Amino acid sequence: MSSAIVLTVLFTTVSFYYTVWNWKRGRLSMQHNSLSSVLVALPEYVIASILILVFAIWLEWLPPYGWQGWQDLWLPSIALAIPATGLLSRLLNDSLRRVLNEPWVVTWLSANISYFQITRFAFKRAISNLIPQVAMIMIGLTGGAVAVELIFSIPGIGRMILGAAKSQDLPILQGGLLVLLGFSIFISSTSILIQKVMLGQMLSSGKLISSHSSFSFTKSRAKLYSAIGIFAFLIIFTVWAMLRDPYTTQFGRLIAPSLEAPLGSDAIGRDLFARVGAGMLTTLKGGIMATFLSLVVGVILGFCTRYSQGLIEITKGVPYIIAGLLVAGLTGMNPNSALIAIVLTSWAPLAAHCASLLLEARAQPYTHLAPTWGVKSWNMYRYYLLPYVLPPLLRHALLKLPVITLSLTSLSFIGLGVKPPEPEWGLLISENLAYIERSPFGVIAPIAGLVMLGIAVNLLFDD
Repeated sequence: MSSAIVLTVLFTTVSFYYTVWNWKRGRLSMQHNSLSSVLVALPEYVIASILILVFAIWLEWLPPYGWQGWQDLWLPSIALAIPATGLLSRLLNDSLRRVLNEPWVVTWLSANISYFQITRFAFKRAISNLIPQVAMIMIGLTGGAVAVELIFSIPGIGRMILGAAKSQDLPILQGGLLVLLGFSIFISSTSILIQKVMLGQMLSSGKLISSHSSFSFTKSRAKLYSAIGIFAFLIIFTVWAMLRDPYTTQFGRLIAPSLEAPLGSDAIGRDLFARVGAGMLTTLKGGIMATFLSLVVGVILGFCTRYSQGLIEITKGVPYIIAGLLVAGLTGMNPNSALIAIVLTSWAPLAAHCASLLLEARAQPYTHLAPTWGVKSWNMYRYYLLPYVLPPLLRHALLKLPVITLSLTSLSFIGLGVKPPEPEWGLLISENLAYIERSPFGVIAPIAGLVMLGIAVNLLFDD
């Protein structure tokens, strides 16, 4: 994990200096988030599968599994670092672009202050608001390490806890979860202290000025049409696949793609085209249900932050895979364990956002005047607070849909979600990973679907 953190910092630094380079040349507004959108859309187990296919099987540069020397370190570290880099670089670059467009930058340039000094101060302002998110990314690496350790056969605490959950070995499961939860709480608490130190007296003096991030559909027609095109392709693919049988053995074992089986067959002769198409419905159904439940819980607890603030902070520091292992240990590997675990961890960011919006709504002049007009408490919520809070919160939930969907597939991949023979995308990748050399489409097709879904949703909100 330490090597993954080093690679994440290195890759993010390159992205940071690329943004600064664009700013110096007046091209900051032309910079796009397409690459980071692709990286965010790829969970660790998907990247690990691609790395094994390319570098271990096709190029034969690195070993596909094991933990015997430095050569075994590269693929697992890169698999963990790439998604973290995509998220961190996007957050940092978005924050940096807002800071570099503030009026003080023009004033400093007019005073002949060096680019280095401006960049240093802009970085401090940009990163200070992201310290809790950086902590969340580090905590997320511990969750992603579970799947990576499983794929690359690495002896680690994540793989040990997963084995304990599957075998119902409660002492090992409890001890391992306590270690991971303790690490998560330590990282989260440390990040809060670091943020307070970086912001200093601005927190108490009222001199901290920051712009409010709004969620809105993209104004770019090219991005809008691209997103619509991707959704249309996925719908056509799914409708065509629904005309076929995803469960029956119809072909030979691991046959190559043909007119009868456009993507070939799996290890027991089932139609991969039908299973990938049906898997989209299963995957999206779980993702939409988990997103909706997370939104409902987030809104309810976001309106009750006086009682739920501590729970929100604790829940934000728990990776979803750790929650999945905990739920699996309590429910005995129930097929709904993944859905329960995702809802238990995904509501907290929505609740925190809801609480922030509610604070702004209550500070509006018309909200202060409403009681003097005789507006009752229920009508205050219905006509003043909810209309202010719900629109951006709904857009936030839509942005989380691909992330939650990817999280569900990750839990299914490690055996904590949907059970065979259901054609869920994470389960499909897990089933066909062992045969990736003979039948690569069993892994490539669901990966492509996950990437396209993530990119389409990100394009809808990317400006």
